Amino acid sequence: MAKYLSNIDLANNQLQNATLHPNSSAPSSPSAGQVYFNTGSSKLFVSNGSNWIDLTGDITGVDITAGTGLTGNQITTSGQHTQTINLADTSVTAGSYGSATAIPTFTVDDQGRLTAAGTASISTDLTISDAEGTPNTDVVSVGSDTLVFQGTANEVTTLVSNNKVTIGLPDDVTIGNDLVVTGDLTVSGTTTTVNSETINLADNIITLNSNFTGSTATENAGIEVERGDETNVALRWNEANNIWQITEDGSTYKKIQVVENSTKAFTIGDGSATSFALTHSFNTKDVIVQIYDLTNNETVFADVTRNTVNQVTISFASAPASTDMRVLVSKIG
Repeated sequence: MAKYLSNIDLANNQLQNATLHPNSSAPSSPSAGQVYFNTGSSKLFVSNGSNWIDLTGDITGVDITAGTGLTGNQITTSGQHTQTINLADTSVTAGSYGSATAIPTFTVDDQGRLTAAGTASISTDLTISDAEGTPNTDVVSVGSDTLVFQGTANEVTTLVSNNKVTIGLPDDVTIGNDLVVTGDLTVSGTTTTVNSETINLADNIITLNSNFTGSTATENAGIEVERGDETNVALRWNEANNIWQITEDGSTYKKIQVVENSTKAFTIGDGSATSFALTHSFNTKDVIVQIYDLTNNETVFADVTRNTVNQVTISFASAPASTDMRVLVSKIG
């Protein structure tokens, strides 16, 4: 094997088909830049004059300088360099942050590192108020107290279900004090009872039997007065007879006469006749006949004969002047 005792300058020419000193172990006393191929590990090494550096792998045998926030050191074993990179310590103390009564707080720098960590206390007291007049307030401690939504008997109901609080009215509602309805009030029940000493109604018409429909009315209607131990009295419309009636004993109803239907007026006198037959059509002889003079408005007395149930005859001693007498006929009962 020939040895060269001086350097060979290839003048930038290629060295082809060359084998780089295959050997099963590293040559001793290497010179800087000396190369050999380890046949046992199949790795290529170069010497820096002191150690053999493995030229295979990712980042081995190369000095790496740690940057900001990093620390690094190089370990050499059997001529092989290993570079270790570590995160530099910060001022943050290792541990868990946050609790049921405190939230964690962090400070992050431009490199995304935590530079500070701590906790901030949160209030666990919740103040509640009813906002009525001078409000009643109370404090609920979160985590230890239970906030209860409580209704009132026969007034308000509450139900907590599926993360919701439902507040409503019970089926039977009792209003302990005044109730003001600014809109329409509709009562759909069959019985309405009002226990009141005074009722003020703005409406001037009260409609009874308001739910009646159809062409033939059959129901009586009226107003009854409760008199305690005494017999009740009533005013009613008698649908069968189409008349208004009243009862003073609770059982016997008397007809209420309409003036227009039970009273008629006649003007008589022609200066010659002394007798006048007047037809009133009341179908009864129970009538009251009054006469007065239209000239002086004084009552005049004359003979009255009830000829039939529908006619009376007025007779004078002397003939009254033309249209001088007014006759009023009133039915009784």
